[in-house]
Amino acid sequence: MKKALLLIVCLIGFATASAQAPQITGDLMLCPWTNGTATVTNQPFDTYQWYSKYWFTDDPYVAIDGATQSSFTYDWYTYDQSLFKVVATLNGVTYESNVIQIDSYAWVGFTVGSEMNEFVTIDPNNGNMLLCPGGSFTASIFMPYNSGIQWYRNGDPINGANQMEYLITGPGSYHVVAAPSFCPNSSSNNESLPIVVEVDTNCNLGTNPNTREDFAIHPNPTKETLFLNLEANTHFNKYRIIDASGKVLTESNLISGQNTAAINVSNLSDGFYFIQLQGENQSTVKRFIKN
Repeated sequence: MKKALLLIVCLIGFATASAQAPQITGDLMLCPWTNGTATVTNQPFDTYQWYSKYWFTDDPYVAIDGATQSSFTYDWYTYDQSLFKVVATLNGVTYESNVIQIDSYAWVGFTVGSEMNEFVTIDPNNGNMLLCPGGSFTASIFMPYNSGIQWYRNGDPINGANQMEYLITGPGSYHVVAAPSFCPNSSSNNESLPIVVEVDTNCNLGTNPNTREDFAIHPNPTKETLFLNLEANTHFNKYRIIDASGKVLTESNLISGQNTAAINVSNLSDGFYFIQLQGENQSTVKRFIKN
């Protein structure tokens, strides 16, 4: 009987201690150059002391200097990959909280790539891109930089150029700013290493390069419909309509096996546009006028 009574008393004491133990939550994943906060969520205590340790070592927990409130704010660098707990007292009794693990986001470095096609070459003397008059090529950024995108030309933001790809159609110095969607304030850029584009004066490509045998467009200028004629041996499967700023306005698939297509451009404002055809490992562009 005494043993049973002792067991009941111990169980009641354990349940009481567990019920009064501090419960903590916090910001578990941090972006670079940011802070997080851990907080006791269940009830007030008389005193608090926060402790930390790195989760990948066997070192003991260490008391954090000055962390003696019900919440504790920590930075992403010092406490990356740390474990947190708090020891609190209430009415002279000491309680220990649950443990939370802190980590920070990490991702690959910022990279800008340039599509090489028949309209562009690289100057071996300075690494600049040499672009045929009327030609174009696509510059791209890669995942996870899919948020807050802005392309620039000669230091000025390009209106509407907010996609991961940008069609470069003329000379200038191009750079782009972007961030991962999970850390939208952690932006990167290639401003210190821009894509510098010069006109290739030795290129025979005209301002309306319809002499290539892979496809032709007509009429040009056009008012409502742009007709597309493909050579039998080409393998394009998609087209894009792009404005002079490089913004993609329309993107659609081409029907496999058909060598002609009629594209409605009546909703476009008057001006110059580009039609870009894409296929496996190939891309080509022509310029047309909507009037």
